[in-house]
Amino acid sequence: MPSFKLDMDIHEATDKLTDLFKEQVTNVTAIEMGELSRVFSFNHQQNEYVIHFKRDRYSFDKAKYMFETYSSAALPIPKLIEIGSLSGMYYAISEKALGQPISKWDEENKVDSILNQLTDHFTYMSQIPIDPNIGFGTLTEKGIASQKSWQEALMHFFDPAQLGFHHNWTNLYTISFLEKTLFTEGFNTMMSLAEYSPVEPHLVHGDFHLGNMLSDGQKVTGIVDWEMAMYGDFMFDLAGLHFWAPHLEFPQRVRKSWIESGKNIPYFEERLRCYLLLKGIDGLRFYAKKDDKGAYNYMRNRVIALLKE
Repeated sequence: MPSFKLDMDIHEATDKLTDLFKEQVTNVTAIEMGELSRVFSFNHQQNEYVIHFKRDRYSFDKAKYMFETYSSAALPIPKLIEIGSLSGMYYAISEKALGQPISKWDEENKVDSILNQLTDHFTYMSQIPIDPNIGFGTLTEKGIASQKSWQEALMHFFDPAQLGFHHNWTNLYTISFLEKTLFTEGFNTMMSLAEYSPVEPHLVHGDFHLGNMLSDGQKVTGIVDWEMAMYGDFMFDLAGLHFWAPHLEFPQRVRKSWIESGKNIPYFEERLRCYLLLKGIDGLRFYAKKDDKGAYNYMRNRVIALLKE
């Protein structure tokens, strides 16, 4: 199956880091995260850093904006230190948050405590005041969203005319195993459920899963990978985490916490199902493009089950 990442191993990454710093770096380690960039951690002058390599710099500029605009103790976004180009590619260096992805913690008592803290961070993020005139949808590197409503943003998310990875993706109906009938049914059901979403925008991470949440075992130390950040319905993030880790019941954990503090999440079930369907049909086209039939069939079964609910 095709890979959309740069072809780079630890040895090449070490050489590039040596070129950048004009001296040797140590402990260069590959970090398997994301589908579109190569990521490595390394040490330099007794400090720990992370470097991303990509073919374009858009997501790096956006990460810089997110740190400068939203990072705080309540929303720990690692500091982005430098963006640059090297040998026909772009790189971004950021401080490394302590610990490891929450997905790697397997001690039940620690995971439960960490998830309780993540609930607090999520609640804070979902309640950051967002100017309703700023727009909806994916943010640019300057924090601008171009759609007038969340429903319009969802439709744009699947627009084949958009630039980038999914440009002209409907060609997959004829050149791959992507099933138009199934995709269309999932899309139409998703859009009907989107009518339950709130009219005001909220900050949305966009790729909210435990691989992008770091912890030292005591607290959440970093929330990373803001490339897909948008303004929209915060339930999008709850569905994203729940899609990949339903056994944790994180949406229910958040809902319970809100109820205990006197708040409610209107149309919770409808909105959760809406974005679970979005994750499913987005996965259909993604894995069709990757020519990964096994992952595609997994997504196919998830979408069919969601349509039967």
